[in-house]
Amino acid sequence: MNKQTENTLREWAKEYNTPSFIDKDPISLPHIYRRKGSELRDIEISAFITAWMSYGRREVFIEKAMVLHSIMNNAGGPYAWIMSDEKDKELSLAPLRELNNGKRDTCYRFYTYQDYLSLCDRLKSIYTKYNSLEEALPEAEGSNPVEKLQALFAGINGIPALGKKAACKRLAMFLRWMVRTDGIVDFGLWKRCLSPTDLIIPLDTHVYQTSIKLGLTKRKVADLTTAIEITEALKTIFPDDPCLGDFSLFGYGVNQR
Repeated sequence: MNKQTENTLREWAKEYNTPSFIDKDPISLPHIYRRKGSELRDIEISAFITAWMSYGRREVFIEKAMVLHSIMNNAGGPYAWIMSDEKDKELSLAPLRELNNGKRDTCYRFYTYQDYLSLCDRLKSIYTKYNSLEEALPEAEGSNPVEKLQALFAGINGIPALGKKAACKRLAMFLRWMVRTDGIVDFGLWKRCLSPTDLIIPLDTHVYQTSIKLGLTKRKVADLTTAIEITEALKTIFPDDPCLGDFSLFGYGVNQR
């Protein structure tokens, strides 16, 4: 990569890592709790559930996530919802499930409402033992933070199993939200277990194709190993904050279009 391209990526990072980025991004949902001054656990839970649902058409999954957030808010917020009785959760979801008219228990695309309840149950078990996901993460198995999240949520539909050829984009995105510290778009709430240099770029098809064009990787598969390789390449531009490059690559895509 030449110096001109590096400088362009730095400029795009400045252009897109701004508050205006938030409104049309899934991170807008957990930002609701930040504006309310909610506790860490509400933001963590909102962020993880939103990241879990973040695939497909952006406007569709954000709308569905907003519906689930409305139900959580009626229970007193994400943490109160997670810790509530299982029967109460079932009752509050019943009107949505009835809209399926006896068909598959679809929550969103390949997710069922039972998948959502299973995720909530796993979160409840974590918060029963730990004060936060940040506190739970270091005790999980895995050689990097993404693998640790995979271990914490193993067996949940939508969480890639360890050893699979997956980039784990949504898990990496959640970690970016929690750890990056500039406080503009990302929250920077996790200050003890990780630093921005520990993060891995959230890798989807667009980021992968852009990275190929820019020479950040030559690997032929968009998996976690490739995401790590791209992250290492971005450290030459953003040595203390490689995932700032996520905004640069987004900007590259926008400007190419």
